[in-house]
Amino acid sequence: MFKTLKSKFSLVYLSLVILIAIIGLLSVLNVYRLGRSINGLMIDNYKSIDAANRMRQSLDDENSSILMYINISHEKGIENFYTYNNSFYNEFNIAANNITEKGEGKLISDIQMSYNKYIELFSNLQELSVSKDRTAAIDFYNSKVTPEFDNLRKLLGDLVVLNEKNMFSSKDRVTNNADISMYVMLILSAISVIGGFFLSTYSVKRFLNPLYNLRENMKAIKEGNINQQTPIVSHDEIGELSVEFNNMTSRLQQFEQSTLGRVIAEKNKSLAIVKSISEPIIVLDTNYKILLINDALEELFDIKEEKVLNKYFLEVVNDGELYDYIKYIYDSQDETAEHKIMYFNFNNKDYYFNIVVTVLRDSEDKIAGMVVLFQNVTGIKQVEKIKSDFIATISHEFKTPLTSLMMGASLISNESIGNLNYKQKDIISAITEDSERLLNLVNDLLALSKIESNKSIFNIKPNSIIDIVEESTRGFMEQAESGKVELKLQLDSTLPKVRVDYEKITWVINNLISNALKFTKENDEIVVSAFREQDKLCVTVKDSGIGIPEEYNDKIFDKFVQVKGTEFESKGTGLGLAIAKEIVEAHGGEIWCESELGKGSNFIFTLPLSEE
Repeated sequence: MFKTLKSKFSLVYLSLVILIAIIGLLSVLNVYRLGRSINGLMIDNYKSIDAANRMRQSLDDENSSILMYINISHEKGIENFYTYNNSFYNEFNIAANNITEKGEGKLISDIQMSYNKYIELFSNLQELSVSKDRTAAIDFYNSKVTPEFDNLRKLLGDLVVLNEKNMFSSKDRVTNNADISMYVMLILSAISVIGGFFLSTYSVKRFLNPLYNLRENMKAIKEGNINQQTPIVSHDEIGELSVEFNNMTSRLQQFEQSTLGRVIAEKNKSLAIVKSISEPIIVLDTNYKILLINDALEELFDIKEEKVLNKYFLEVVNDGELYDYIKYIYDSQDETAEHKIMYFNFNNKDYYFNIVVTVLRDSEDKIAGMVVLFQNVTGIKQVEKIKSDFIATISHEFKTPLTSLMMGASLISNESIGNLNYKQKDIISAITEDSERLLNLVNDLLALSKIESNKSIFNIKPNSIIDIVEESTRGFMEQAESGKVELKLQLDSTLPKVRVDYEKITWVINNLISNALKFTKENDEIVVSAFREQDKLCVTVKDSGIGIPEEYNDKIFDKFVQVKGTEFESKGTGLGLAIAKEIVEAHGGEIWCESELGKGSNFIFTLPLSEE
């Protein structure tokens, strides 16, 4: 019944499958029970805690509104008070409808009574403020309103503490259940491991010893020793395989004898060509093992070819970034040569190499290996650094006289050193405006030179794009309202996090919104949105303004490029979008514009998703 290799392995496989199925079923049941416990662990308590914290925030804002009422403006104070009053009641209703703990109902009732009294005291304060002077209102606030405010905050704190205690109690229960499940699974797993080990050991010794001999012979052939024969000890599939293996090795010996001379000649010719190339070269197989290096690479990494052949790449070149790049090219399975400029430090000297990775394919279009070429571009990088340092130095030298010029113009325009006539004021205003534009240009040049010279440190970590967009738009809301432009956000709360520098991506969005406000008019709108597209996140800033001529859609991201036309000129330095492009591309993203004259503009850029 079990004479064939297939039947023998089927029996072993079936036994292991049954054992794994039993363990898997028990694991699923335990995980299911544990998952149900975790799902209900903190939802209700967290909901009440969040509502209590928001009520405290609304209460603090109401208290600030009362102080505004007393000290600044009655109308504004009353308006703000009742605005926050609505927020307080919204959160109170959430907490009142989520009573899950013993004593929580009484706390909710006490909070309601105390808050009603607090509102009543504010009404009394208003009556007192109308009939008496401000001093009486302040005394009433300190003696009546403040104690009730403190009492209400204490009640809200008690509500938070009550729910927090229950959260930790629930956590302990779930932890105990998890421990029990863990011990059960450990015992069952131990039984499975021991049983599977003995079963597999017995099967290997009984059925697979002939395969071990065959494997060792194959390894010998791989190393070049093709004069191998495998003993035939069984008449199953392995026995048949051994017969075919022996036939194959016999034919390989015949082939080697007939073609060996030609192969050796071609190999020596290829080696001579590679060795003569002045740029460092390394050849890898599909397992990232070194097949060949030339003299230039030996000198660069201070290694010898005979000591590194057939070794894993990272054993020889301990550079994770270089390895990741080579692996990325290999995984993409694109035979087109790719390149990337990388930094190295050898013997305390800085080097920049353009890494060119070419995937090799055999006659059957299968990947056979990779050639990695190191093109030395250190000189070019040094020139770029000198250029960036020059721009930075000149920009710093410009800032000091510009600041003095702007301060002098400000003193003159304020007429603190003498009165000006109408024409003189116009001249001073023009000087101030041009100085501000020149200062903006200098600041943009400094920012651009830092990014290009890698002096700017990117604090890249997982961040919420919603937080970044809201932070950016918050500062433009008032400006948009004053210009009668509607600034809207369209963000889905389920958007994944992105791996970016929070401050610099905020700067990019600020720049795009600022540009949109410059080229929109009354009753126009600006919409900031974000959406996921495969493995990246797209952020868009779209406006219904005057638009951009089609021929400028690509050029506007170049340095110092400004759109020609009366509506576009003198509205910027021509560097903002160039800096935005540098920042986005430093994050591994892209930025582009879709616009048509008279129909608005849409600026879009992509960001990498966080692995979280």
